[in-house]
Amino acid sequence: MSTARGPLVWWLFLTLLGLSVAPALAGWEDDLDALLSAPEGPEQKALLKSVLSAEPGWRDVARAIETTTFPEPSAAGQTVLLTTVCADGVERPWVLFVPAGYDPAARTPLLVALHGGVSGPDLIDDPMEYVAENEFKGLAEAAGWIAVFPLGQEGATWWDDVGMENIRSLVRTVKRGYNVDDDRVWMIGFSDGASAGFLHAMLVPDDYAAFVCLNGHMGVGSLDGELPTYATNMAETPIYAVTTHDDGLYPSARMRPTIEMALRAGGDILYRELPGTHDFDYAEDEIPRIRRFLERHVRDALPSRLTWEAAERRFGRRGWIAIDRVTVGAAAPWHREHNCGMVDDRVTIGFHPDYDFEGEGVLVGSVVEGEHPAYEMGLLAGDVIVAGNGEKIVDIEELDGFKGTLSRGDAFEITVLRNGDRVDLIGELPEAENYLVFQRTAPSGMVRARYAANVIDVKTSRVGALRVFVHPDLVALDQNVVVRVDGEVVYDDVVAPDVAYMLKGFLENRDRRLLYVGEIEIEVPERNRVSRGR
Repeated sequence: MSTARGPLVWWLFLTLLGLSVAPALAGWEDDLDALLSAPEGPEQKALLKSVLSAEPGWRDVARAIETTTFPEPSAAGQTVLLTTVCADGVERPWVLFVPAGYDPAARTPLLVALHGGVSGPDLIDDPMEYVAENEFKGLAEAAGWIAVFPLGQEGATWWDDVGMENIRSLVRTVKRGYNVDDDRVWMIGFSDGASAGFLHAMLVPDDYAAFVCLNGHMGVGSLDGELPTYATNMAETPIYAVTTHDDGLYPSARMRPTIEMALRAGGDILYRELPGTHDFDYAEDEIPRIRRFLERHVRDALPSRLTWEAAERRFGRRGWIAIDRVTVGAAAPWHREHNCGMVDDRVTIGFHPDYDFEGEGVLVGSVVEGEHPAYEMGLLAGDVIVAGNGEKIVDIEELDGFKGTLSRGDAFEITVLRNGDRVDLIGELPEAENYLVFQRTAPSGMVRARYAANVIDVKTSRVGALRVFVHPDLVALDQNVVVRVDGEVVYDDVVAPDVAYMLKGFLENRDRRLLYVGEIEIEVPERNRVSRGR
C-alpha cells in the first residue's frame, strides 16, 4: 500500500470540524478514539503503540472502528475553502461541501468532483465561486451527498504523482471527519476530470463504487501522464461516459472506437453520445440520469471474482489481491492486449488563454514549452492575439473559429499586441500523426482470481509474485486458507488476525468496510515455494 501523503493544515481542518485531539486516557478504547482523529505523526504513533500494548482482540477493535462516532459539524449546509500541503510541498486549496441535512450518525455518500483544464500553470482563481456555480455541487446538494473539489494545475495534474496523491489524501481527510459511506464514494469529472475518471478506474479504483466521465479521453493518463493503463481493468468498476458530436477536443466520432475497444475488453461502461460541443450545456437533462446511475451503483467491497492487469507494483493492487512483481516472457493465451490506434489531427496552438481578460482579443496566460507552434513561433505570455491570417479576433469564440479553418500541416499567421506594438508571428501546425490510446513501455502481468469456501484460486500471466489480503468476510479465520496458483496449492494454513496490521491498514486507507487482518505473500515462479502468511 502507498504511504505517500502530503501533510494537511490540521489546525484549520480540525477547528472547522469542531474536533480536538484528546490526550490518551486509561482504556485502549479511549486511546483508539483519539488515534482515529489524530493527524499523522508522533502523536498518532504513540497512540497506536498504546492501543497495541493493551492487546485488544481484533473483533473488538474492528467493532470500535466500524461504529466510530462523528461530531456535529460546524460546516453542515456550507461550502468551505480549505488548504492542503501536497506531496511536492506546495500548499493548494480545496473545497468541501457538506449538505444541510448531514447526520453524523448516518453514513453519507461522497462525490469527488474533478475539474477540467488541469494542465495549465495556474489554479482556479476563485475556488468558492467556481464551486458555487458547479453543476456537480448542485447534484450533491440535491442528493444530500458530501462533495470534495480538489484543485489541480501543471505539476499537480490528475495523472501525476502529486495530483493523484492529493485526491487520495483529501478523500481520507473527509473520511476522518465525516461519516462517509465507504461503499458510496463516486468520482465525477468533465474534460480533464473525465480523463482522470477513466485513469482512476484503470489504476486505483478501490475507493470508488462508480465513475462518471463527461467529454474526456481514456488515453490521457497514459499519453500525458506516461502511466500504464489497461482497458481490462474497467471490467469491475461501472463507468458512465458521455461524448458530444461537435466537441473540438474529443468528438464522439473520434472517441467511439476507444469505447468499443474497452467494451470488447470487458469494460462495464454505459456510453452516451449527445449533440453539443466541449461544454457541459447538456447538464440539465443529464444530471438526473447521472444521479440515478450513481445511486444504483454501490461498491462490491469483496467481489468473489477479480481480474487485474498491471505493469508496476504501485498499481498492482485491486481489492483483495495484488501483483507485486511482473516477469518477462510470453503471456498466457487468455492475457490479450487491448488497445486502439487513433489519428491526432487536432488543431492546437499550444498556449493557455487568460479567461479573465476582458479586453478585445485573447490574452495569452502562458505558453506550453516544447514542440508546439506557439513556443516555436515565439508567442509570449502577455501577448494579446488580435488577428489570425489577417482576420480580426475579438474573443475566445472567434479564436476557436479561426482554428476551425486550419488543418494539421498548415502554415498560419497570428497578429498580437505586445507592449503596444502589433507583431505578426508565423507558425506551422505539425502533420497529423498516428498513436495508440495506451502507451506500452514494459510488459504487464495479469491475474484472474476467485474465492469460495476458504479456497482462493488465482490464474496468472507474467506474474512473479503476488499477495492475497485476508478479510474475515472473505475467509473463515478458524480454518486453513488454501491458495491455488495456476492449479497448484501454494499455501494451506491458518492466517492469524493481526491487530497491528488491521489498524495500520485502516489509518492508511480510512475504509471501515475493508478492515483486512493479514496477508499471504506468494512467490509464483517456484510453484512449490510458499512464503509466510501473516
